Amino acid sequence: MKLSTKLLPIAFFATLGCSDGQLKTDLEKTKAELEKTKQELTNCSTELADVLNTPDQRILTAKKLFADGNFSGARNEYEEIQSKYPDTDYFKTASKELAGLDKATENRKIEAEKQRAEVERKKALGFKILKPSTTVKFGDLSLRFEKVWTGKRWSFDDHGREYSLRDATRGNKHVLVRLSISSESKNPELPPILAYQYFDGKLLLLGTLRYEFRRWKDYGSYLGNYADYGNDFAHSKTIPFNLGFETSEDNLKSGRVYVVIKKTNCFKRENKDFGRPEVQYKLGNCRAKSSLEVVDFEKDYVLVKTL
Repeated sequence: MKLSTKLLPIAFFATLGCSDGQLKTDLEKTKAELEKTKQELTNCSTELADVLNTPDQRILTAKKLFADGNFSGARNEYEEIQSKYPDTDYFKTASKELAGLDKATENRKIEAEKQRAEVERKKALGFKILKPSTTVKFGDLSLRFEKVWTGKRWSFDDHGREYSLRDATRGNKHVLVRLSISSESKNPELPPILAYQYFDGKLLLLGTLRYEFRRWKDYGSYLGNYADYGNDFAHSKTIPFNLGFETSEDNLKSGRVYVVIKKTNCFKRENKDFGRPEVQYKLGNCRAKSSLEVVDFEKDYVLVKTL
């Protein structure tokens, strides 16, 4: 049987109307479920807030704030507990904790005042508060300073009957250091020894002292014909050095010179391209500050001697 073409539009719109109604029903159902879920989330949030706002939980919160150094936050929590729970054990606990908080706050003020007074004392005394150190330890290294002085002649590489000399030119002198370095490492980089001059409340960098070996077993080891294990940290824990830096005598006269060590490692052992001995400790990137203030000696810098 053939369906009348006149009935086709009616059937189409009837089907469309049925589908549209179903979609509306599903949409309304989804909206209702969404609203129900939102309400459940709201209820959970309210319950969680109630749990977090119990006096026991608030006391724990206050104690954590106190431990973290947030005294004002802890005080607010304890005062809220006192306000909401009078005549209870929670009130007594909050009162006891507030008394301890008051004492801690007072101690904090006293400590802050001590620190402020110490800063003012350091400002007033300046570099006079610094104490020279003949032994400096950091990392794997221990440095023992045997002598620090100024002179015209810098000697090093003593190999028995001979040694090397470096004489300062006219009008100049060397800042000289004799030290021994002990290392737990077999191939350490060595720290910079620096010369600073006092000027207008600061120390201004004059230069970095150069490392030279103090001695060799004999002339053959100095030439590199065979090894001198006494100058190799891979075999000897301690090695003696003589250091020097040439500067004008005017610099030495115009202001006090401070010999300083920076606690960093930047002199690296390497072979020379030419010359004797064949090994040296070569200056790397030490990043020494061009000027120092007293506060710098609380961190990376140590005073060895004032000349």
